[in-house]
Amino acid sequence: MPATSKLGTTAPQQTTAGSLKNALWLAVALGLLKYLLATLGQIAIQHAGYFIFRDELYFLVCGRHLAWGYVDQPPMIPLVARISEALFGLHSLALFRTFCSLAGGAEVALTGLLAWRLGASRWAQALAMTGVLLAPMVIATGATLSTSTFEPIFWMGVALALMELARLAERGIRSGRAVAWCWLAIGVTAGLGLENKWNEVFFLVCLLAALLLTKQRRILASKWFPVGFALIVLLILPNLAWEIHHHWATLELLHNDQIDGKNVQLALLPFVLNQIEVFGVLMAPLWIGGVLWLLFSRRARAFRFLGVTYVLYLALMIFLHAKDYYLAAIYPLYFAAGAAAWDVLFRKGWLRRGLTPAYVALHVLGLAIFLPMIVPVLPPARELTYMARLHFQPPRMETGTTAPLPQYFADMLDWRHKADLLAAAYQSLPPAERAQAVIYAKNYGDASAVDVYRPDVPPTISGHQNYFFWGPRGYTGSIMIVFGDSHTTLDREFDSVQVFAQDTNPYVEPYERGPIFICRGLHGNLQALWPKVKFWY
Repeated sequence: MPATSKLGTTAPQQTTAGSLKNALWLAVALGLLKYLLATLGQIAIQHAGYFIFRDELYFLVCGRHLAWGYVDQPPMIPLVARISEALFGLHSLALFRTFCSLAGGAEVALTGLLAWRLGASRWAQALAMTGVLLAPMVIATGATLSTSTFEPIFWMGVALALMELARLAERGIRSGRAVAWCWLAIGVTAGLGLENKWNEVFFLVCLLAALLLTKQRRILASKWFPVGFALIVLLILPNLAWEIHHHWATLELLHNDQIDGKNVQLALLPFVLNQIEVFGVLMAPLWIGGVLWLLFSRRARAFRFLGVTYVLYLALMIFLHAKDYYLAAIYPLYFAAGAAAWDVLFRKGWLRRGLTPAYVALHVLGLAIFLPMIVPVLPPARELTYMARLHFQPPRMETGTTAPLPQYFADMLDWRHKADLLAAAYQSLPPAERAQAVIYAKNYGDASAVDVYRPDVPPTISGHQNYFFWGPRGYTGSIMIVFGDSHTTLDREFDSVQVFAQDTNPYVEPYERGPIFICRGLHGNLQALWPKVKFWY
């Protein structure tokens, strides 16, 4: 007979999931497999000729200017970039991105624990973890250091604690040490997650709304709920203080992105279909089944709020015209739920043991074919040939991208060469002019490349993102090495404009090709003109 709570409702059971110890061993095993594969992938990426990503260069520079906030992110990732550089250096992608690989392993392992808590059998737990391990979006977002790298860990931590609270509530337990620890875990995990990426606000709002819309709202009646909420506020206060001091710079940036039409905006149906594609068409039935199981199954009623959360969050992201990867962190929850649904669909143990490996093998085959379009494991020329053979057209996430390679790949190329060209222009000046000269780059990628790869020249200046706050560093603009502006524009702003060199790499974005200028005689003082160079986009 099923166990019954004090309220007379049937409590969720772990009849096939096995012990927590066994679930932990399985989670650790597949998490380590993910870490190993991710590390091998980094070696392959570097061997193919790619290196540190544009945003990673910027994070490194931000990490050298540690603060409680930045125009385009909270403080966590620049801090991680600084630690990674200090521990591993910048010569090996596999080492520099160690924390990325570890985060990927943790994401897979947590998926297994979520599946276990939902009652999935060991075979189904393994299936859920394999689905996340092989998901194209998970592979892509975990391949570089970014705010998306660690995001799933924080979201899954919050969800796991709430699931435990829901399970306890079904047994009539609404107070005590276990409940207190769950709310403390939610406060710390959610607070740290917000110091990683502000996108978590939308997830937490949808999660709260889902709780209020379902019977699990009783979880919020705990006296520990205000404590958990207070912990979240306490942990994000430093970043909030930074935002207030800088006049809500991040909100200004987000507003600029919206009104300038930077991102490609998909209609309802293409957006939904895109979610199926980027998480693996063959594995889509697993996570879709998980959403449906959470929404409609009697066995899932204690966790119904998680199904409602997906519906609310998907609708919100469509309304906000979000990029597809803004949903990436939420999907491990539904791969885990899909594992529980898998057990319901295939009740016989022998059937699960036969179908699970076959299903995974089919997905591995599909992934092997499309892997070169997910991460850059082929040199650029061979990559283009491979895409042409498969008639694959790189999807565009931003309206200004037209490189032949996917933007994600193109932004791992050419940075050291660009830095050398800009440094060479600076070094070509007579000593008297070098004392007054500064390198100015239109975007943070070029500026960061110089600052990371060429410490022998003065720090670069730029109006892009947080570089604007670091200012013109005392330079007047009498002599500037400029990249990213047109000859016509510079002719209006300087007495003399000379082309020093040309970057003609055919694989990078068009705005990353072009001339490097040596400009003399700025019309006006750079210090006074600085507010006009702000470029938050």
